[in-house]
Amino acid sequence: MLSEDILYLPVTELARRVRQKQISPVELTGSYLERSRNLGGRLNAYANLTPELAMRQARAAEKEIAAGKYRGPLHGIPYAAKDLLAVRGYPATWGARPYVQQAFDYDAAVVSKLEEAGAILIGKAAMIELAGGLGYRFASASATGPAKNPWNEDHWTCGSSSGSAAVVTAGLAAFAIGTETWGSIICPSGFTGVSGLRPPFGRVSRQGAMALAYSMDKIGPMARSAEDCDLILKVIAGHDARDAGSLPEETARYAGAEELKKPLKVGWITNQWKEKEIADEVRKAVADARQVLAQHPLVRVSDGTLPEGPWETAAGTIVSVEATAAFRDLIQPGHVAELS
Repeated sequence: MLSEDILYLPVTELARRVRQKQISPVELTGSYLERSRNLGGRLNAYANLTPELAMRQARAAEKEIAAGKYRGPLHGIPYAAKDLLAVRGYPATWGARPYVQQAFDYDAAVVSKLEEAGAILIGKAAMIELAGGLGYRFASASATGPAKNPWNEDHWTCGSSSGSAAVVTAGLAAFAIGTETWGSIICPSGFTGVSGLRPPFGRVSRQGAMALAYSMDKIGPMARSAEDCDLILKVIAGHDARDAGSLPEETARYAGAEELKKPLKVGWITNQWKEKEIADEVRKAVADARQVLAQHPLVRVSDGTLPEGPWETAAGTIVSVEATAAFRDLIQPGHVAELS
């Protein structure tokens, strides 16, 4: 098994070592799988592991790289997919007991794109049931139980991409795919200290993903750095005619600092923090982040305000209506009682 230090390397460094044949995709995958078997259950990080698929993909990646066919920076890199994404031949439980036997005979668009890029799927990450679509009050609202925060197992990782955050934080995979309707990437990322990127609506195809609120659902990467998230987004983004909300752009790319031609303009919203219960530590972290941005030579930060309005009520109404429509086959027969 590779050392723990290697398993915590960012994708950018793992990719360099894999390409230069300093690390074997087979050995890397085997090491992540072993660590996932040892820690994944304790953390409730996974709904299911996919070892047969992972090792098959790892052997194929190693053979291709040895032959000089390098597909890009995700080639030979293991990852986990949130368990609301379809993977042919494996369950897609959506985190809910009524669906623990559910499976599809196709791959979600994101999974297909990652496979084409040579990434290696080692498991389906646990999640809050139905991504919180019918509401929940407790971290245990999941068929796998609460995903425990690797920093302190008495605490939760937040949801609904709870397992995706635990996987990355605990070094069980190099990165994970999460989804967000209302904070489900940024909240777990914040609770665990990983880099999570919620792309603009429509940037990443949702074909083959569970629908919660079709006008708000988004798919994005969770990894160890912003640069890692950029690499992953480049692979999974793009127009897909099968997703009615898909943006027309064929690619999405976020420039690194060395590529910027002029300073970025960052609007810092100041009036949305009032009347909120925010811990002092969080306030300090946010203030520190603003200071770091303001000190960067290629960033210009300007304070601003948003119009006051019933935004939370409006968003909640949209989610409630669309989630009820999405899960009507569960609601009408009365299977809601089977949820946690």
